Amino acid sequence: MATATFNWDDRLFARRNRAYGAYFLRTRYVKHTTRALIIAVSAVGLAIAVPFIKAYIEAKLEGLNRSKKKTVITELMEPPPIDKKNEPPPPPPEQPPPPPQRAQIKFVPPQVVKEEEAKKEETIANIDTLMKVDPGTKDVEGDPNAIPDIGEGDGAGNQPVEVAEEKDPDPTAFVAVEKEPQPTNIDDIKRRIGYPPLAKEAGIQGKVIVRVLVGKNGKYEKHLVLKSPHKILTEAVEKELPNLEFTPGIQAGKPIKVWVTIPFDFQLR
Repeated sequence: MATATFNWDDRLFARRNRAYGAYFLRTRYVKHTTRALIIAVSAVGLAIAVPFIKAYIEAKLEGLNRSKKKTVITELMEPPPIDKKNEPPPPPPEQPPPPPQRAQIKFVPPQVVKEEEAKKEETIANIDTLMKVDPGTKDVEGDPNAIPDIGEGDGAGNQPVEVAEEKDPDPTAFVAVEKEPQPTNIDDIKRRIGYPPLAKEAGIQGKVIVRVLVGKNGKYEKHLVLKSPHKILTEAVEKELPNLEFTPGIQAGKPIKVWVTIPFDFQLR
């Protein structure tokens, strides 16, 4: 007994005109879709494979060209034998150095001039003449307990030497020191700064980084603000910076002025 297969197309076009064309297209829809899918996949695969195939063929051709090249070994001819008869002449003997030249005095003939035009003869003073001249020195007894006055001169009659004013170091220059300045009361300063209420309410946070010039005595002298998230935090830090104290920076065993960088971190928790 034959089993009849159920076909939706036959059922759908049972009472319609099958010769119109829609029935023909629907019966071949699956076949056409499968064929189109196979063509599309083949085209994409071919497009992907073409560069690889091209590179493979070029590599093969390059390998064939290399194998066809022949290595030509050029043999160099042996140098000609040395002819001992035509040897180079020996170097010339060393010449003695020329004698040093003696200084020669040019003789200038005297000129005859009138007596009033002639220059007076210069003579060297003898010892008797020098003894009559007063050199202007006197023996004066001084006070051994007297304090020397450096402001009037240097003791030899010279004018007082002006001491050049020491300039502050460049904040951007690197200075090699034996001991860098260390803040001794940084924790107290941070407690005194706290967290400004306005900055906390506004949710402002970040780091205020300052560069402080430390004097020879370890005291604060001035500062530069390198980075700050807001003016409120900057003003709070700058207000307490003059109260910072440090150990002095040491260079060659002596205290010097030096810049140090100090960060102040403000973080909301």
